[in-house]
Amino acid sequence: MKSSITETKFLLYTVSAIFLLMMVRVFLSQINNIYNPINYVGIHSFLEIICIAISITIFLYGIKKFSTIKSLRLLLLAFTFFTVGMIDIFHTLSYKGMPFFITPSSVQKATWFWVIARIIQSILMLALVLLPDRKVRRDYRFLSVALGLLLTGTIGFIIISFEKSLPLLVVEGKGTTLLKNSIEYGVSFILFISLMVSLYQYYMDKREDKLLFALAFVFLLLTELIFTIYQSVFDLDNFLGHVYKVFGFYFILKGFYFTEFLDESSQLNKGKSMLDHPGLFFGLKRQGNHFICTNIEGELLKDIHYGQKEIVGRPISEILHIHHASMNDYCYLTNNLQECVTFEMEFLDKFLLISIKPSVDEYGGDVILGTAMDMTGMFPGRFNPKSFRNEENKNAKVVSHC
Repeated sequence: MKSSITETKFLLYTVSAIFLLMMVRVFLSQINNIYNPINYVGIHSFLEIICIAISITIFLYGIKKFSTIKSLRLLLLAFTFFTVGMIDIFHTLSYKGMPFFITPSSVQKATWFWVIARIIQSILMLALVLLPDRKVRRDYRFLSVALGLLLTGTIGFIIISFEKSLPLLVVEGKGTTLLKNSIEYGVSFILFISLMVSLYQYYMDKREDKLLFALAFVFLLLTELIFTIYQSVFDLDNFLGHVYKVFGFYFILKGFYFTEFLDESSQLNKGKSMLDHPGLFFGLKRQGNHFICTNIEGELLKDIHYGQKEIVGRPISEILHIHHASMNDYCYLTNNLQECVTFEMEFLDKFLLISIKPSVDEYGGDVILGTAMDMTGMFPGRFNPKSFRNEENKNAKVVSHC
């Protein structure tokens, strides 16, 4: 999925959204003459179904993708939209004018589901843009779904059971209460912080997905502000707020998929360049006390006296003639630290700089990915091949931890 968002388009969409809101407010009385609120329950359900479908799409794809990349941020994104999507279902089914849902549908019940969903969404989205991503070793998908079900079930039980005891949020025909407005302004402030963070991150790395998320926060922020001024849950302001929510969710979905598109394109380009790499790319998997080579590519293969089919399945220490214990130690070290380890070694009259790092395969199994760069020509005074020709490379040493 290719994105074409630019800074100019970001400004155009933002200004257009604000201008549309201003025009609706200026010509509200004229528009109300042709606006028929009797159709709004169906329109509201349609708009909410779009948002719920987007939430489910993000959740399902995030859960599936987590099995291969084990990203904590991806798991949090999936949890966020699973929870928000479930609460939005309660909000839609409880909306005034909808059929009986456990208890009679009402303004108060639907509005409480709305504000709780927006609070959870704004807080977790802020966490997503602030927290650095990291890889987790365990599979927390079942736990995240269980927590989402527990949270939404608890919220649903409290709102449905104690609807009459909860503070009033909307007085139909008069508008929102001070409590409702205070909650919406609090959510708006969190969204504004998220918007600023996303724009700053875009300024730093110029990644288009950050601009898409920023645009989503613009529409969601306007949504929350609109929901402080409506007079009835069937009026034009309420309708416009839900339209802006759809656009906000759409740009989150687009930014989410665009991020995945970039990652997949990067992996594809990396795979295409392996064969022409002047060094080596290799993958390792632990079997007993050895780290077995699962794949290997690169021009240095020409200097290894094995065919490629013979290399796969052999210990890496037999392929790169580094001291056996040292190579295993480095592999154990990168597994234990869950960090990249870089070290030097001499191999076939060459000076190599090797980096290895932990990763997971498509089935979620632990693997090690490595690269070997031939640095001989870059340090002619540092390494003399003749002086090491008969050595066993017992002095390979760690250069750094990535």
